[in-house]
Amino acid sequence: MNYADSFLAVDNPEIDEVLNLATGEIYPARQAIGEDYGKALQLRMALRQGIAENNPLYACPLCVVPVHLVSLTEKRRFYFRHETEDGRCPAKTKGNLSEKQILALKYDGARESKAHIRMKEIIAESLRHDPNFSDVAIEPIWKGMERKDRRRPDVRAIWNGIPIAFEVQLSTTFLRVIAERRAFYLREGGLLLWVFKSFDMGNARLTQDDIFYSNNRNAFIASEETLIASKEIKALMLECVWSEPSLDEGQMFWSQKKRLIRFDDLTVERACQRAYLFDADGAKERCLTDTLRTDFSCFWLAYAEGKVDDNGWLMLRKRFDEHSLTLPCYPSETSGFRALLDTLYTAKEGRPVGWRYADIVKVAHHVEDCHKGFLWLFKLMGISINCP
Repeated sequence: MNYADSFLAVDNPEIDEVLNLATGEIYPARQAIGEDYGKALQLRMALRQGIAENNPLYACPLCVVPVHLVSLTEKRRFYFRHETEDGRCPAKTKGNLSEKQILALKYDGARESKAHIRMKEIIAESLRHDPNFSDVAIEPIWKGMERKDRRRPDVRAIWNGIPIAFEVQLSTTFLRVIAERRAFYLREGGLLLWVFKSFDMGNARLTQDDIFYSNNRNAFIASEETLIASKEIKALMLECVWSEPSLDEGQMFWSQKKRLIRFDDLTVERACQRAYLFDADGAKERCLTDTLRTDFSCFWLAYAEGKVDDNGWLMLRKRFDEHSLTLPCYPSETSGFRALLDTLYTAKEGRPVGWRYADIVKVAHHVEDCHKGFLWLFKLMGISINCP
């Protein structure tokens, strides 16, 4: 599903602006949430983790109470909600039931499912067949450095000196719970890895999306099949589901991929609480960079022929700013800037670009006379030109 075509904020939210507690700036809620579904989910996680670590990112500008991001039940539209609501603020964002009451209604009197128990057994048994893992335990007490701070992960093991908590995700879990667990294991020098029974990117629940997008668009599945593979290979085997971006006529699309993988194949970023097979964020950045490079080339070749497009240049400046790159206000604002690009594109195209000369040799003579420092670009591009 492509959510990048429009803003993801609900219409007329109670909290229509948010305060950035680090900078003191106030943003419209619509702008803070943005248009990119993946980034919105990463923001959800960051807001929740900031609250869990007593370092909130955003607050309501009316009452300065920290806020987190929630979604409408029937569709993926987001709005900001107070972390606590005690009547001091005119913006009302919470329903009648508290989170604890909802959890009680959902789980009261229900014993742990057989599916959950079997998933823990599969993970633990798979780990015990991998010599790189040690101290495998189901539901051990993990004591934190802070007094009374403890967790009971579904499965825990040590991998190359790193304690790893495996948590089974079968049903919906409050994002607060997910973020608090991430913060706990980060403080304790461990890694939290969520494991699913099944995962379909096109039909994922919001909780699954929260985990998926915060883990570089990688999800892991444990099953009877992965257990068999783990026994055969003597290594922890999981099914990995990930997203890969591609461009089609300037539009980015994501496709789902999956295959069996060894845990040792993963890139582990403990500081970010991520473990992934495919670097989706990096691939997305490369796609955006390739598109930006192509669009800039198209603009400059047209500009060199006298086709001025001020609005197109402004859009390019905005996109370059997103990559922490600064373009001048206007293409011709700095003569050195235009001379450099005209020289580069002349060398690249093998013909005069932007220069009023009939052939590339005459351009080179001009560069030799007026922009001697750029002459090396011809050599760098493999063009042999003899200048006096």
